[in-house]
Amino acid sequence: MKNFSKFSIGAVLFSALLMTSCQSENTNDNDLQAKNIEASGEQGNIIPGQYIVVFKESSVTPTSKLLARTQFTNRSLKAKSVDQISERSISKMNTILFDNGLDQANVLNYFTTKIAAMAVKLNDQEYKALAKDPNIDFIEHDRVVELENFQINDVQSSEVSQRMAQQTPCGISRAGGFVNGAGKDAWIWVVDSGIDLDHPDLNVVTNSTYARSFVGGTPDDCNGHGTHVAGTAAAINNGIGVVGVSAGASVVPVRVFGCGPSSATSTILAGINHVGRYDLAGDIVNLSLGGFFGSGCSTRTSYRSAVLALSNGGSYVAIAAGNSGADAANYDPACINGSRIYTVANMTCNGQFAATSNFNMNPVDVIATGTNVLSTWPGGRYATLSGTSMAAPHVAGIMHARGGAPRTSGSVRSRGENYPIAVR
Repeated sequence: MKNFSKFSIGAVLFSALLMTSCQSENTNDNDLQAKNIEASGEQGNIIPGQYIVVFKESSVTPTSKLLARTQFTNRSLKAKSVDQISERSISKMNTILFDNGLDQANVLNYFTTKIAAMAVKLNDQEYKALAKDPNIDFIEHDRVVELENFQINDVQSSEVSQRMAQQTPCGISRAGGFVNGAGKDAWIWVVDSGIDLDHPDLNVVTNSTYARSFVGGTPDDCNGHGTHVAGTAAAINNGIGVVGVSAGASVVPVRVFGCGPSSATSTILAGINHVGRYDLAGDIVNLSLGGFFGSGCSTRTSYRSAVLALSNGGSYVAIAAGNSGADAANYDPACINGSRIYTVANMTCNGQFAATSNFNMNPVDVIATGTNVLSTWPGGRYATLSGTSMAAPHVAGIMHARGGAPRTSGSVRSRGENYPIAVR
């Protein structure tokens, strides 16, 4: 379903993803093979012996489902309610492990907010035992996740950056210009490589309750990708550097990548789980992340379920379509369609479809400028980058500025399809 339809089946899709199926005690190895999401080189590099175990909702219900009818306006109060439920959920998960003779010391992380799952190390015997348990929905391999293969065109020196008068990048102009986003209650969560915590052109939420790293260290960005994303969405209108679509909006670093380009599905899920503890309806989540080529969204995955739950809970999600010059329908998370989810393709400043951008208007929703984008960079600097990772935060900024879905004005035609240009 496309996001511009007049009705939504996002909730139905989410329910379908988590539908339970009975597992008998006579499950054989072939049944286990069918139940598990099988490994393939196309679908990402497997992390040996590491799995994501997703529980049936009838056994362990995500907090987002249990609190769906509660309208929170205070992040601390929401977290308190989430934590009370999560404590019970984790206890249930540990009981299931104990009943199968498994050591909870092998659990790497628990996920309770958007999905009920855990990342855990298992040997073959332990995997087979747990896969037979009637409380388990499915088990999948944990996999390596890469940042989108973005292009760094130019990084300015500190000296040049410090004396640069404010510019309005062409992508901001093509998005309808900037507005004042400072002081709004909604936040933009940047699930990425972190953000430069003291960049003078960014309004970063640095409170460690919210700003978190799931790869060790602090949420400070040593890669650059997340800082660049944050600037496009929300650089401050302060006379220096650049300005973002929703200028001065609060940006929250959720660091799931280190200094390099690689992470893991379980780490991404930990970041999303953290967002789910504190996000309020109307928040924005930017996912300029890589994913898996292969089954696309034809198969249930923990990644897909968690992103759908984000949007079903009231947050708006901007997703990069990918930079392989290929069909976005074959890539997860770009393939995800649902209420409040917008997959974004890349166009040039002069309105041409970028050659490297993934395509297909199902699942792509909109297009924005992602080529030669000038934005913030670690060390108080600025850099010019290209990729759908740079297009997605334009839409994140638009949604923050509007307090809702993007408008569109005009289109870019490619491969016989018209891609609506996102504007505020």
